[in-house]
Amino acid sequence: MKILLRYYLIVLFLVFSFSSCNNSKTREKTFSGNEESIKLAEDMLNAIGGKDAWCNLQSLYIRAQHNEPPMTIPYQSEIWRDMENFDLVIEQQNDSFHVKAVINKSGGIVRYYDKRDTIRTLTKDQLKDWEFGHEHNIYVLLHNLSCSPQNFSVKIDTNKRLAFYKDSTFYTSFELDDQLRPFKFYAPNPSGEVSGSIFTRWGTDQGLIHSAGGHPMDSSFFYNTDIWKPSDKSLRASFDESIFSVQ
Repeated sequence: MKILLRYYLIVLFLVFSFSSCNNSKTREKTFSGNEESIKLAEDMLNAIGGKDAWCNLQSLYIRAQHNEPPMTIPYQSEIWRDMENFDLVIEQQNDSFHVKAVINKSGGIVRYYDKRDTIRTLTKDQLKDWEFGHEHNIYVLLHNLSCSPQNFSVKIDTNKRLAFYKDSTFYTSFELDDQLRPFKFYAPNPSGEVSGSIFTRWGTDQGLIHSAGGHPMDSSFFYNTDIWKPSDKSLRASFDESIFSVQ
């Protein structure tokens, strides 16, 4: 009798465990929307490394070379960006100019190391615009979509783009290539106008598939990425404090 009882308890435990496992899978976080749109959104994120990888991305360093048609020589751009917080450092330079900006919730300072040799502080409105731009940066968007898909609805819009909304407000949209990568990216600006970018090159770092070159739709500049360095730690924990200095 004891053997039968023990066998029964083991079987009951296995059935319960299997049921719990299945229930956890059905409760996996995903977007709201129709089945076709949800599947396409999930397929897109899987095509560029998966939700876990993008959610684990906490900060990012990028070094890229930029060319702007009016400028005779290219310039180097370095960007340090936090995914969870509005914390950003940008430094750009070539032989004719050198500027660095340190921008976060507490304020923004821009330092000119070239012949201008001056410092300016961002106004409240400028800081607000920078924060909006940070929240709609392609990598911050992909991080947020991956970490909290349940906070977003998705649909295929009238332009046949995969469009995401947060609280019924347009968040971003993508056109996908034949590998389901988001090679065209659209996002609003602080005025509510939507602008787009196209990615012409791809790179892979630590399992994340990302743009490595491209330009805005108006071709006002072109960039190619030299370094794309992701971290699973915050910006402040990943990089030396010296990057936040503008003295």
